[in-house]
Amino acid sequence: MLADWAEMELGELIELKRGYDLPKNNRNDGDIPVISSSGESGLHDVYKVRAPGVVTGRYGTIGDVFFAEKDFWPLNTTLYVKDFKGNDHFFVYYFLKTISYSDYSDKAAVPGVNRNHLHKALIKVPRNVEYQKLLAEILRGFDLKITLNTETNQTLEAIAQAIFKSWFVDFEPVKAKMAALEAGGTAEEAERAAMCAISGKDEAALTQLQTEQPDAYAELAETAALFPSAMQDSELVEIPEGWDIQRLESLIELAYGKALKSIDRIEGTVPVYGSGGINGTHCKALVQGPGIVIGRKGTVGSIYWEQSDFFPIDTTFYVKTKENVTLEFAFYLIQTLGLNDMNTDAAVPGLNRNNVYRLEVPGFPNELIKSFTKVVSSISKAIQNLKVESNTLAEARDNLLPKLLSGELTLPPAETVVADADSV
Repeated sequence: MLADWAEMELGELIELKRGYDLPKNNRNDGDIPVISSSGESGLHDVYKVRAPGVVTGRYGTIGDVFFAEKDFWPLNTTLYVKDFKGNDHFFVYYFLKTISYSDYSDKAAVPGVNRNHLHKALIKVPRNVEYQKLLAEILRGFDLKITLNTETNQTLEAIAQAIFKSWFVDFEPVKAKMAALEAGGTAEEAERAAMCAISGKDEAALTQLQTEQPDAYAELAETAALFPSAMQDSELVEIPEGWDIQRLESLIELAYGKALKSIDRIEGTVPVYGSGGINGTHCKALVQGPGIVIGRKGTVGSIYWEQSDFFPIDTTFYVKTKENVTLEFAFYLIQTLGLNDMNTDAAVPGLNRNNVYRLEVPGFPNELIKSFTKVVSSISKAIQNLKVESNTLAEARDNLLPKLLSGELTLPPAETVVADADSV
C-alpha cells in the first residue's frame, strides 16, 4: 500500500503564527538571525522561536519560504510555524513552497497573506511521517549539493582574489626575492623564493613539482621571472622596480548602460542588470558576455561578473578593456579600488566615471597580466561549471517539488522503504 495521502486543511497540518515587531534601532549585537518576508535581514542577541523553524512572508514579499536551522526572531512581516503537529520539519518547509499565497491575500495596496484564510487552504499530504521524510530528503539532496557548489565557488573566488592581491597589491613575489637576496642568497635562490610565494609551496614541494611535473615547474619559473627583485618609490606607493604609475583610464572604459523599463521587457533568457544585480530578463542582449557590470546609481560601486550575454540598464556601467588588458584582470583590479566609497551625488547615490578614470594604479607589465589571466581562467572555468550544475539541479528540484508533494509522483510503499532502511 502506498503512502496514506489525506485531504485536509492546512491548519490541520501545522499552525502558523504572526512574527514579532523589532525595529532596527532596538536590535543589539548578537548572532540570532532576524528573518523578514524576504529572508535574513539582520542579527539580534535574543531569539523568539527555537529552531528548527520555517518562515514565510506575511506581507511585502510573499511566497518565499525559509528554513531556520538555529534559533531565530521572525519579524511581524512574516508567518512562522508555531506547531508542526508531529510532521517532518523539512517536509513542511518544502510543502509550503507549493502554496499559492496570492490566493489568500487580503490587502489590495500591499501584498499580504491572511493567516486565517491560509489555515483554511485545502491540501493533500501523506500522513506517514517517515514517508514525509523520504520526500523531503530527495529534495534536500538537491539543496545540499547546490549549497556545497556555492561554498566551493566562494572558496575559488577567494583564491583568485588572494592571487591578485599577492601579485599586484602586496607584491609578495618581489618581496620574496628581496628577502632571499638580503639574506645572502643567490639570484637562483631568489627566483625559487618567488616561485614559493606564487605557488604557496615550500622548497620540498617545489622540488617534487620539478621532478614530477617539469612543464608546470618551468611555467612557474617563467612567471616568477616576470617579477623584479627590488622595489622603488613612487607618488602613489612603493611599487616594483621598473614599473610606472598610470591612470585607470589607460586600462578600461566605463560604458553607460541603456534604459529598459520593466514594461518594455520581452520574456527571454538574457539577464538584465541594475546596480543591485540581476533584476529581470529580456529577449535581447545589449552586451556580449562575458562582461563586468558596475553600479552607477543606487548601489554605487557594486561589481558583477556575467559569463553570458546580458543587458545592463542605465543605473550601471559596463566595462570595456583597453589593449593588452584582459577582462579577468580588470575584474579583480576593480575590486581593489573602493568604488563603493566614491559616491559623488548628495541626493541620489552616484558614481562619476571621470573620478574613476583619474584613479592611479601601478603600470602592470603586459606579460604578467597574461600570466595572471591564464591562472585565473582555470579558476573561472571551474566556477562557471559549478554554477551551471547548480542551475540544472535547481531546475530539476523545482520540477520535482510539486509533483512529489502533490502525490503525482510516488515513492515505493512507505512501509517497505522504512523496513528496508531498518534492515541495513
